[in-house]
Amino acid sequence: MSAEPRIVAEGRRLVTEAAARGIPVRLLGGVAVWLRSSNGAREALGRDYPDIDLVAHKRQSGALRDLLEELGYEPERVFNATHGAKRLLYHAPDRSYHVDVFLDEFQMSHTLDLGERLELEHESLPAAELLLTKLQVAALNRKDATDVVMLLLQHELADADGPGKLNAAEVARLAAADWGLYTTVTDNLGKTRELLDDLLRDASDRDAVAAKLEELLRRLEEEPKSVAWRLRAKLGRRVRWYELPEEVTR
Repeated sequence: MSAEPRIVAEGRRLVTEAAARGIPVRLLGGVAVWLRSSNGAREALGRDYPDIDLVAHKRQSGALRDLLEELGYEPERVFNATHGAKRLLYHAPDRSYHVDVFLDEFQMSHTLDLGERLELEHESLPAAELLLTKLQVAALNRKDATDVVMLLLQHELADADGPGKLNAAEVARLAAADWGLYTTVTDNLGKTRELLDDLLRDASDRDAVAAKLEELLRRLEEEPKSVAWRLRAKLGRRVRWYELPEEVTR
């Protein structure tokens, strides 16, 4: 059995401590992907997890700030003063890692509303949101592709959320409303497919993930598109469709 990394255990503790105060907090990022995976996937695709990513409701950011400081976390004061309406940054008591808190929204290459579905599942965001936070990266790297493959290996595509399920209907719905998000996501599904041979040794696992990548692409293509999507599509790639995320100094 794969031992639970210290940083995963601490992420779960933060979720539990916040819940005891009536503050809904959920994990995202690599820690959340690890938590939702089996030992086999962890051994095949696990990686170093240098930090903890959390999502909370903006309306409860004050209470969450108080809790983190009571637990010994040190706020990055300049960053929090500048970005605190949407995002908070804290250093661990021993400064060996940091905690990144997103408040309702996830803003990187694209903006995702995470607050609406924040409390659907226990400990982590639903798999659909975890997948989109990885696939929205305009310059997909190996780390993000690895997390995408780990999610798909461990979840069946479905039309609902829950343990072992990835809500493909929700992914398709969000992409059909935003041409830019759709374009980045579909590009990255293709890039992930190209990396499969390098990421997965087991042929049956590769075939299973490849089939899910193709199914996701098909569902995204067939989902009825919004008027805004169709209007933006006319401009195509002539105009940049993603944001350049600000580098965070830690």
